[in-house]
Amino acid sequence: MRILVIGAGRVGSTLAEKLSNAGHSVTVIDKDESKLVSIQADVESYVRDATDPDTYDELDVRMYDVVVAATDRDEVNLFIAAISKLYNIEKIYVRVKNPKTSRLLQMLDVEGIVVVPQLAANILYSMIEGKQRMVSIADALVGEFKLAAFTVKETSPLRGMTPREIEAEGFLPKEARIFAIYSHDQFYDPDEAPPLEAGDVVILLLHESALEKIGELF
Repeated sequence: MRILVIGAGRVGSTLAEKLSNAGHSVTVIDKDESKLVSIQADVESYVRDATDPDTYDELDVRMYDVVVAATDRDEVNLFIAAISKLYNIEKIYVRVKNPKTSRLLQMLDVEGIVVVPQLAANILYSMIEGKQRMVSIADALVGEFKLAAFTVKETSPLRGMTPREIEAEGFLPKEARIFAIYSHDQFYDPDEAPPLEAGDVVILLLHESALEKIGELF
């Protein structure tokens, strides 16, 4: 895919590196050149102002499959989402801090919204409470897909299995993917996580239709 990442801060630059390493064609823009030169991946980069409408004509934004608004200012990300809609970009992902901005984005029919403080707070809440059921940790992410956290119980059939073993053996419905594992005060990528233990928190990206089956596993 051709992906345009706007904002080369910690979130934008890390995302750009991951996407590039995964084989996508990535372009990053930021008005701070020093942020662009620090990206350690094969990406196209341009020093541009995201609030200048001419930037989007210059980049021929219609050629991109995905636009990511990852600046640290909600008003800028809202503008990026709105102008991307004008260019008929179907896949728009936006990082915001204020839930009110999230509601405005939903009015624009932008589905890929991550409210950063809410996401972090709800992940921590799920860990502290040790919920034995699904805890929603993102109100809007990718349409009907949500991020949700489940705590592994003593009776869970997933105990003793790694995330990749769980997926390989068909325990998860096709509408669900393991996103991360929190175990012994540490986050793990699914490829690096040890076998699950009781009390571990499994974070999944899943469709609402998969909630009941997932809940039975934990």
